[in-house]
Amino acid sequence: MICDVAAFAAEDEDSADGLPAKYAKDYLIASNTISPEREFAVMYPANEPKLSDSDYVVALKPFAVLTKLATDRPYFRNENHGSLKATWSGDSSAVLITLGIKWGPGDVFLVELKNGKAARTTNLLAKVRAALLPDYRKAKAGKYNDTYDFVFEEADNNGFEFGGAGHVRINVFATTDPKGVSNSVWEGRFTGAWDIGHAKFTSAKVTREFAGTREHKPED
Repeated sequence: MICDVAAFAAEDEDSADGLPAKYAKDYLIASNTISPEREFAVMYPANEPKLSDSDYVVALKPFAVLTKLATDRPYFRNENHGSLKATWSGDSSAVLITLGIKWGPGDVFLVELKNGKAARTTNLLAKVRAALLPDYRKAKAGKYNDTYDFVFEEADNNGFEFGGAGHVRINVFATTDPKGVSNSVWEGRFTGAWDIGHAKFTSAKVTREFAGTREHKPED
């Protein structure tokens, strides 16, 4: 049976309408991720995910699962401090998908599409994190928590946006102390550009913005 989710694409709320029975009970289409031509979107679990559940990029007309987003913490409906956003390139040949956590982006995936299929998926935030790690380790600062050495703080566009000539422009700030309460702190910034076609950075700069002991004024 061929399912067409085109009818759903006209709705403004997340819905399982039009999904195949295999997915309709447990998944929703995120309305804010639908591509401009209403051909693609992100599908996510309707409830707290089981180990086998994931977020997916899907085709809508007809429905097909194109790729799974490889993350340890898939977005799901009503996730505490969670968010899901998608920004499409001008020709809808690529999409930036942001899975948000409490302070900012937790994963940022670049999914490239060709001939109606997912051609390549890159976790750009993981690339940025790897670039920042050496300076963080050199600073010998404390960790944010047991899960993350440091976190990225929210920006208007999450710090990732499509630029000209097939690039993604990146400008993100990372910190071990988003609450401003720790003593041993590291903060850094990554700026650069990712070449979509060649799957590599064409520019990358790591700037240490602070490292050391942060003094806190006593409360009155």
